[in-house]
Amino acid sequence: MRRLLVIALFPAASSLLRADGGVTVGQIERDGLRVTAFAAPVPVRAGPLDVTFLVQEIPSNRPVTDARIECSVRKLDPPSPDPVRLPAWCSTVAPGTRVLATSTHSRNKLLSGAYLPLTGPGRWELDIRVARGPSAFSAAIPLSVAAPQPPLSIWWPLIAWVPVAILVYVWRGCLVRAKRVAGPSAWTVNP
Repeated sequence: MRRLLVIALFPAASSLLRADGGVTVGQIERDGLRVTAFAAPVPVRAGPLDVTFLVQEIPSNRPVTDARIECSVRKLDPPSPDPVRLPAWCSTVAPGTRVLATSTHSRNKLLSGAYLPLTGPGRWELDIRVARGPSAFSAAIPLSVAAPQPPLSIWWPLIAWVPVAILVYVWRGCLVRAKRVAGPSAWTVNP
């Protein structure tokens, strides 16, 4: 029964599990550094964008942890007529505002990351500024942003826990009642 419960709840829990990275959206090689940019959710959708960066030396591929990365997003298409519901924190960071990518954003300390707001679907550009020591460079990565998911499809795993908990409680109550009715000898195994 436990296996069945785990199999039934795994799809709901898997969408809540967070992994560092996401899908690779671009890679830039300049000044002896390779910067790989990852974005989540997959596919990239309007709303909060979780972007992480891996910086490596060329040609050794050693990770670089002392690079400073600032990023921002810029919409290339005209504004969408359909309003997009964004979390409250997205209103504090306007598109175009440079955000510092930090290693505290990610569990993997080789990655630096930040959250950026995508206020609508369409063509966007992820602007990156990388500085290490006296050298610095900027680059842009094009992003194709899909429409946001409906709120129910995002929140259903959290909402589903309530009826599941009620069903488990009722099922447990039925088992306890059946044990009381049958008596203790029905549940013991005689050799």
